[in-house]
Parts: sequence; C-alpha cells; structure tokens
Amino acid sequence: MISIIISSYQHHFFEQISKNISQTIGNKIEYEIVKIWNPGKMGICKAYNSGAEQSKYDNLLFVHEDVLFNDNNWGEKLLHILQLPNCGVVGVAGGDYYSYVPGSWWNSGHKFLHFIQTDNNGQQFFNNRCNFSNNATEIPVKSLDGVFLACTKKVYNSVKFNENITGFHGYDLIFSLEVAKKYTNFVTDQILINHFSTGSISKEWLHNILKVRAIIGIFSTQKIDINVEIENFYKLIALLKNLEFSRFESFKIILKYLNPQILGLKNTLKIINRTKHLL
Repeated sequence: MISIIISSYQHHFFEQISKNISQTIGNKIEYEIVKIWNPGKMGICKAYNSGAEQSKYDNLLFVHEDVLFNDNNWGEKLLHILQLPNCGVVGVAGGDYYSYVPGSWWNSGHKFLHFIQTDNNGQQFFNNRCNFSNNATEIPVKSLDGVFLACTKKVYNSVKFNENITGFHGYDLIFSLEVAKKYTNFVTDQILINHFSTGSISKEWLHNILKVRAIIGIFSTQKIDINVEIENFYKLIALLKNLEFSRFESFKIILKYLNPQILGLKNTLKIINRTKHLL
C-alpha cells in the first residue's frame, strides 16, 4: 500500500502521470494519489509535508508530476526495497559523498543514476545504471535527487521535510541527508522512470545549497575526497560569479569554506590566486 504525493501545477502532467501509475504500479498494489495543488503557493517542503499529513498508507512516494514509469509492477519492487534492513529513502539518482565544500549530490566518481532524462526539446539521455556494478541493484548513498523519493511513514516521521528550506531547490538534499544520519538511503535500478524536464542551477538553488550545508554540517566519519573538494571549490567560485553574487557576499562564502586542513595548503593558495581572477 503506497501513498503517492505530488506537488502539482500543470494539469496535463498530473493527468498523464495519474493514468500512467494506474497502468504500471501493479494490480496487487493498493495506492492513493495525494495531489497538492501548488502553482507557486508554497515551497516543496511545505507541500510534501502537507501531502504526507493527508496520506493514509504506511509507505510514501514523493514524485514529480512530469514523470512516466517505464516498468510494470514497480509498486511491488518498491515495497520490497523499503523492507531492506535500516532502509531510509529510496531514489533513482543520488550520491554517496557529501562534500565539505557546498555543492550538488552529483560529485565526480560518487554519483549513481537509473532514469531516462528527456529535455524540453524531446532529446532523450539514457542514464540507466550509471556507475552500477554488474550485480548491484541497490547502492547505499547519502543524498538523493528529488524526482523520486520513497520511504516508510516511520522514516518520514523521524525527519520530515525541513520547511526552513523554502522554494523549489534543496528540499531533496536536506531531507535525504537528515535521513542518512539515522538510516541507509539507496539508489535502485529496479524502477525506471522517464523525467520530462531538466534541472536548472539558479541563484535560489545556490542559496538553498548553502543553507542546507549550514544546517547539515559535515559527515565526520566520511573520508575526504580531495579531488572532489577542489573541483567543488572551483565550481563554487564560478557560480558566485556567473549568478552575480556581490563581491562582499562571494568573499564571505569563499572564506567560510577555504579550509587548508581540508584542501591542503598548496591547493588553498592556488584557490586564493584563482579567486582574484574570477571575482
């Protein structure tokens, strides 16, 4: 039994996914769709919390409305995964490394994907089983992409979506990372979806990523990947410039995360020199 929670603002997408779910979830699965009509009225965190409060089943799926399921009987597969020992949140894309330097979940060498991405022009990018080993079906991760987030109500009630993260970015990162402190999150290759939009990196996105980092802190037991940290620092500097953050705000952010103990003294000096040119 699954409660499927959708924050909706496009009628045609909602009708499309509702029909698709009825055709693919499986005849043996009892389910409901909880629609939260949300044409910019509230952030995703608030919408999803509202949907979870209205739900009646013990298994929750938070999913975007611009999605179609490619597999039949995916409901049974999902319920089976949610019963794995200490299972937290299950997704179709995520990463097993959360960097000290604020950034996305898709860090080089640490991202796992199993979905089809279709852009606004209808161009398909097949990302299924990216970085999965031959025998793996579920990969333990820390952070997950918000296109598909499933968990039990027990897991949800232990964390819930943090409504201090407003708008439409970062909600998935903070939710999955908070859960990862208590449970094990997974990316699965047992459920294939087609996502009909591409994400965007905006000023709001970076503000929320920085806010999530301030709330979450770090995973102290995680081994530092120096290459990822350096790459993320250069990406951060470029974003601060390209998204037109003020020089004062940019330097404030850079100084906060310019840590020689993490980056190494030599790399720190290189970053300082690079910063002078970019900002």
